[in-house]
Amino acid sequence: MTKEEKIRKILISDANFRVQNKSYCFLPGDRMPHQTAGKGLLGKIQDWLKTYGKLYYSLLKLFGPVFSSFTFRRSIHECLHKYSENHVIINLGSGPQYFHGRTDIINVDLFAFDEVDIVADACSLPIEEQRVDFIVNIAMLEHVGNPHTMVHEMYRILKPSGEMLAYVPFIVPYHAAPDDFHRWTISGIKILFSNFNEVKVFVGAGPTSGLLWVFQEWFAILCSFGNKTVHDIIFLFLMVVTAPMKLLDIFLERLPNAENIASGFCVIAKK
Repeated sequence: MTKEEKIRKILISDANFRVQNKSYCFLPGDRMPHQTAGKGLLGKIQDWLKTYGKLYYSLLKLFGPVFSSFTFRRSIHECLHKYSENHVIINLGSGPQYFHGRTDIINVDLFAFDEVDIVADACSLPIEEQRVDFIVNIAMLEHVGNPHTMVHEMYRILKPSGEMLAYVPFIVPYHAAPDDFHRWTISGIKILFSNFNEVKVFVGAGPTSGLLWVFQEWFAILCSFGNKTVHDIIFLFLMVVTAPMKLLDIFLERLPNAENIASGFCVIAKK
C-alpha cells in the first residue's frame, strides 16, 4: 500500500480539506511555513533553516544543547524496526523532516512544509478511530494549549494494542514554535497518559542538556542588557562553543538521580 493509499484509508470520509503545497490541509488560511518559531533574529534564522529540513535538523543535532539519551535512541530504533512500511505510522508534529529517513511515515503538522502530508490541529485530527498502528510525537506536546485533548486524540486513532512514542520536556527554557505552554515531571507524565494500558517513562535527555540550555539562555540575558538581537547573537555563539559539553550526558543520564533535572523524558505508551 502506498502512502497516498494509507492517507485516503485513514481520513474521515466527510472531512473537508483543500490541497496546499501538496498537503491535505484541514485548517483555514495560509498554512505555508511562515513564523513557525519565535520572534527576533533567532526566530528568523530558524524559519529560514526549516525550509531546508535536513540541514536544520543536522545543525540542531550537532549544536543544539539537547543530547538524546542512549535509551531513547535505542527505543526509537526498536520501534521503527517493529513497525514496518506495511503499518500505518504517524509523525504528529513532524515539522520539515522525514523521521529517521522513513518516507513511508505520514507527517502531520500545523504548517505545510514540503515534507508534511496532512495539515491539521493535533487536538482535532481528521482521522477515523482505530486506524493507526504507531504514533511518533517528538518535542511537540509542550507547544499544544490542551495536551490532554491531544493525548486523547492519539489514543482514539490508535488501533487496539497500538503504541506511541513521545518526547516531552522537563528542564528547558521557553522556546516558541510558534507558542510554548507546558513542562512535565515523571509523575505528571503518568497522569497525562493515564488512559493508556501500559506507560513506560525514562530519561530522554540528561541533566547536562537541561543545565546547558538554561546556562546559554541565562548568559545571553545577562550580557545582552535587554537587547533582543544581541541576546540572540550571544545565544547562537554559546550554542556552538558549548555544544561538546552535552556529551557528559553519556555518563550522567545513567545515574539514578538523573531524572531530577533531566532535560526531557521519553514516553512509550500502549493502548
